[in-house]
Amino acid sequence: MMQSLVRAPLVKFENCDLCVAKARVAASFLAGELYFCGHHGKKLALALYAQALKIYDPENFLTR
Repeated sequence: MMQSLVRAPLVKFENCDLCVAKARVAASFLAGELYFCGHHGKKLALALYAQALKIYDPENFLTR
Protein backbone atom coordinates (compact mmCIF):
# COMPACT_ATOMS: atom_id res chain seq x y z
CA MET A 1 0.00 0.00 0.00
CA MET A 2 1.36 3.43 -0.92
CA GLN A 3 1.81 6.00 1.81
CA SER A 4 0.07 9.34 1.64
CA LEU A 5 2.14 12.08 0.08
CA VAL A 6 3.38 15.17 1.86
CA ARG A 7 1.98 18.19 0.01
CA ALA A 8 4.46 20.83 1.12
CA PRO A 9 6.95 22.24 -1.40
CA LEU A 10 10.64 21.65 -0.85
CA VAL A 11 12.59 24.77 0.00
CA LYS A 12 14.95 25.55 -2.87
CA PHE A 13 18.03 25.35 -0.65
CA GLU A 14 17.31 21.87 0.75
CA ASN A 15 20.00 19.37 -0.20
CA CYS A 16 20.02 15.60 -0.20
CA ASP A 17 20.99 14.18 3.20
CA LEU A 18 23.34 11.70 1.46
CA CYS A 19 25.07 13.99 -1.05
CA VAL A 20 25.17 17.66 -2.07
CA ALA A 21 22.56 17.44 -4.86
CA LYS A 22 19.29 19.37 -4.69
CA ALA A 23 16.56 17.55 -2.76
CA ARG A 24 13.73 16.23 -4.93
CA VAL A 25 12.07 13.88 -2.41
CA ALA A 26 11.18 14.40 1.25
CA ALA A 27 10.17 11.69 3.69
CA SER A 28 8.63 12.31 7.13
CA PHE A 29 9.30 9.99 10.04
CA LEU A 30 8.42 10.14 13.74
CA ALA A 31 11.88 11.54 14.47
CA GLY A 32 11.88 14.16 11.69
CA GLU A 33 12.33 14.52 7.95
CA LEU A 34 14.93 13.32 5.49
CA TYR A 35 15.62 14.83 2.07
CA PHE A 36 16.92 12.96 -0.98
CA CYS A 37 17.97 13.79 -4.50
CA GLY A 38 16.24 11.84 -7.28
CA HIS A 39 19.02 9.25 -7.43
CA HIS A 40 19.05 8.44 -3.71
CA GLY A 41 15.27 8.69 -3.44
CA LYS A 42 14.85 6.12 -6.18
CA LYS A 43 17.55 3.90 -4.69
CA LEU A 44 15.76 3.94 -1.30
CA ALA A 45 12.17 3.95 -2.60
CA LEU A 46 11.14 0.56 -1.18
CA ALA A 47 12.47 1.41 2.28
CA LEU A 48 10.85 4.86 2.19
CA TYR A 49 7.42 3.45 1.30
CA ALA A 50 7.78 0.81 4.02
CA GLN A 51 8.90 3.14 6.83
CA ALA A 52 8.01 6.77 6.10
CA LEU A 53 4.86 8.32 7.49
CA LYS A 54 4.56 10.67 4.53
CA ILE A 55 6.47 11.12 1.29
CA TYR A 56 6.71 14.21 -0.89
CA ASP A 57 7.66 13.32 -4.47
CA PRO A 58 6.21 15.95 -6.83
CA GLU A 59 8.27 14.86 -9.84
CA ASN A 60 7.60 11.13 -9.36
CA PHE A 61 11.25 10.16 -8.94
CA LEU A 62 10.26 7.17 -6.82
CA THR A 63 7.95 5.66 -9.44
CA ARG A 64 10.03 6.23 -12.57
